[in-house]
Amino acid sequence: MSLLQLPPELFIHIFNYVGSSDFRSDLSRLTICKEWYEFAKTACYREFDVTEKTLRRLMSSPHVESSLRLLKDSAETMDINLQGFEDWDSFGPPPYTVTREGLDSIMWMDARGPSTRTAWSIELNSNLVRLATILQQTQKLRVLRIQAMSEVDPMFIFWKPREYLFCTGVNTFLAASNLTSLELDLCGSRLKQWDQENDGEVHICTSVAKLLTTLRRLRLRMRDICAGALNPPHHSTNLRLDEVLVNLSLSSGSPLISAVSHARRCGYHGRDSLALKGEMEKQARDLVAQMAAPKTVRVLMHEYPNCQLRAFDVLTGKYIDLAEGAEWRDDGEVIKDQVSDEESEISSITSFSGGE
Repeated sequence: MSLLQLPPELFIHIFNYVGSSDFRSDLSRLTICKEWYEFAKTACYREFDVTEKTLRRLMSSPHVESSLRLLKDSAETMDINLQGFEDWDSFGPPPYTVTREGLDSIMWMDARGPSTRTAWSIELNSNLVRLATILQQTQKLRVLRIQAMSEVDPMFIFWKPREYLFCTGVNTFLAASNLTSLELDLCGSRLKQWDQENDGEVHICTSVAKLLTTLRRLRLRMRDICAGALNPPHHSTNLRLDEVLVNLSLSSGSPLISAVSHARRCGYHGRDSLALKGEMEKQARDLVAQMAAPKTVRVLMHEYPNCQLRAFDVLTGKYIDLAEGAEWRDDGEVIKDQVSDEESEISSITSFSGGE
């Protein structure tokens, strides 16, 4: 029996096992024959990896409409990875030299080509909205991952990173109604208003919270976040969520810059990382009480002065030190002498009242 004579359900299983990346690495593998193509095109689009460049090529292709239809009919996993503007060679060398003595006075200036990079951001976010609008129409999309790292000019790596993402460009994806896994790692850019005359930042925590009723897995790292992201729209005791990881520690995303900072509370411009940490831990406890079978629930943040990544395990009430480069849910060393803020408060009240 030839391969093409296999039952369709077995044929689909084989193509899914081969995987989307194998077909995308060589599109000629789609065109063996007509019967083959009908199955291969679905497998090719089932898991879709997107960068700014691939998204721009897709949206400028003469076949964009047919490609978007295939995405709508096939995509189950969408993985979007953004690095900010990267075509720095198009600007050529800067017309001046930066000395060590002059670095402090210019380090917060914009990098090269501000108008070009602004136009790039508008095009990127327009393309994201168009892609997200198509995905709202699918019933198959289950997994959404969006990672946005810092935009770094290689000639001036210490300059302030530019905010290149608009809220609409991300928020439109969160209208997908069938997601079971959501990962937003947006440490590289705050979310700006689309209206260029309004330069304020916005947050998408309420949009995330609306998905808590369908998600099984949630991972968040955003420059602006609040406890509202972990507050379901309706109280429940049987949420299907079993993994929630919130990382309040931000990194530049560049191997050349090791500085670490913390997320800030939505709408607040001061330094309140400890207060935000306490609020997120408290809301995470409230969320656990609404989860039917929680497996992993953590709030992570770097501790000063040694920048140790520490996780609060909500299920055990313990703090855990994680090794450098560890995954957010990895095992680590339990800190025996540190308890959560809420436990500390209860202990103080008990001690003051003379309780055991």
